[in-house]
Amino acid sequence: MAKKSAVKQMEELFKKVEEVKEKFEVASQKALEEAEVLKQEIQEEEKEVREIYTMYVLDEIVLETYQEAKNELDNKKKLLAVAEGKSADMKDLEKEELYKLYQQIQEIKEDYYKEDNRNIAVNRKRILQAKVDYLKFMHEAQKEMTTTYKFNRKIGDLKVDLGLLDYNHIDGIKTAQGFFEISYDGTPGIEVTREEVTSAFNRGVVSPKVLEAIK
Repeated sequence: MAKKSAVKQMEELFKKVEEVKEKFEVASQKALEEAEVLKQEIQEEEKEVREIYTMYVLDEIVLETYQEAKNELDNKKKLLAVAEGKSADMKDLEKEELYKLYQQIQEIKEDYYKEDNRNIAVNRKRILQAKVDYLKFMHEAQKEMTTTYKFNRKIGDLKVDLGLLDYNHIDGIKTAQGFFEISYDGTPGIEVTREEVTSAFNRGVVSPKVLEAIK
């Protein structure tokens, strides 16, 4: 059987981390609910025991009856102390379990870093390749545009030949200048800003203006 990669092992260990947290969260909530129920029962029984004690003082009941009610109340208070102690111990017990997993994580940490670095290096190359492809495509797009645009230059040259124009300022090829962002009206351009890269890389979000421009 092939050895699991460090990344796979890391995935499984952190799944266990979440499971431990969830178990202790459920147990902690249950302990708090148990304590709350006991507190309410104790409050009610304290009133009853007080009334029974009054009856005992007035010789309306025997001592054993009072003592029985008092013992039951004391037992409830002991249970409450256990429940509250259980809740208080929960964080320490959770840390103990999480630390065991942390030790396992430490054992594979170096292998994990190597796999992570390899993955990042591979995808960095992919990203840079996409940049190269984009820039190469820009030239292909320019050549396509120039097949129609070139006659603007030719018309200007003809005007110069006819003496209708002193100098032809129009380029013979379509330039990139007209495709950069127009700041005054926010028309998106072909340049890619740091903000756009960060937004796409981190959140997979492309500017709505750019998306609208390609419809």
